[in-house]
Amino acid sequence: MKRILLLISLASMVVIIAYSIYEYTRFTILNSERGITDFIQVHLGEPDKTPLLLETYPIKHTKKVVATFEHNENKLGAVIFQKGFYGKLKPEKIMLDRSFYSEIIDTKKGTCILFIGENKQTAIQTIVTDIVSSGERVKLAVPPQKYFSQIKKMEDIIKIDTEPNYIYRTLKEAISGAADNMEGMELMFVDEEHQSFLIYSEEDSVLKTVLGVYDYNDHGFEVTGLEKPNFYTMKEEKDFCFEEKKVNVDKIEHTYIHGLVPQHEDVQKVVLEVQRKEEVVYQISSDVVANQFLLHISTPELLEADAKVIKKFHFYNKEGKYIRTELKAG
Repeated sequence: MKRILLLISLASMVVIIAYSIYEYTRFTILNSERGITDFIQVHLGEPDKTPLLLETYPIKHTKKVVATFEHNENKLGAVIFQKGFYGKLKPEKIMLDRSFYSEIIDTKKGTCILFIGENKQTAIQTIVTDIVSSGERVKLAVPPQKYFSQIKKMEDIIKIDTEPNYIYRTLKEAISGAADNMEGMELMFVDEEHQSFLIYSEEDSVLKTVLGVYDYNDHGFEVTGLEKPNFYTMKEEKDFCFEEKKVNVDKIEHTYIHGLVPQHEDVQKVVLEVQRKEEVVYQISSDVVANQFLLHISTPELLEADAKVIKKFHFYNKEGKYIRTELKAG
């Protein structure tokens, strides 16, 4: 009996010593700001650049610790550590060079999702994530701060291979985030009823305009479509001119008239009056911005079906005084 107890004691000591060696060789990072920062700096291979540690925190009901940091000219990174018996850490996953991360974490109390991200210019209101729960992509409300991290308990989830969608706090921010080639363009007209907009820029005597559509709900603003840009030479002062533009909103085609008015006339409002056989059948107005106007045509078939239709464009100044009228037949 004594021999059996002795063997058990020896075996236990061997296990303890082996585990202690494992702990000391695998869990080598001090669970401190300095220890974690030093590890990140060595991993990045940038001895002359110290990363900025943003936050560290344990994940409840696990042995995991999360650290987020800023490196390489304001890029966001994160590390998930496993905490050992003696309190030291070993890296489990390192995440670099993305603006949004999501990780499925199994805990003793169920499954959680770790979300870490960057909210550039604090413009983002909601992120449609790459996590699917009960058949729908999870929408994450984002605080108005540069960096954020959240842990949410969820069930019946999978992670899909897709980029997140960003929904913004304002329409201007949504347009800026919609496409790289929209930089420098200004928001000119917004049609809230039909959720459409027109943006423009003028450079080197070339006017560029883009007609687009957006969706707005409790989650914020999202640009859902952009038409191809139109370009106009502006080397000389333009006479009055206009053209039709079309855009699809929720599979419904909308027609607009986009036009230019002479700069020297100081036109502030354009009123379109559509006549057929001397009877006014349609009337709509638009303010003038940068010598341009945009009119939504709710009944475009009226303009297309009858060659006898006359379009009258009445010009008014900022005091509301009538200036003159341009007539276009057909």
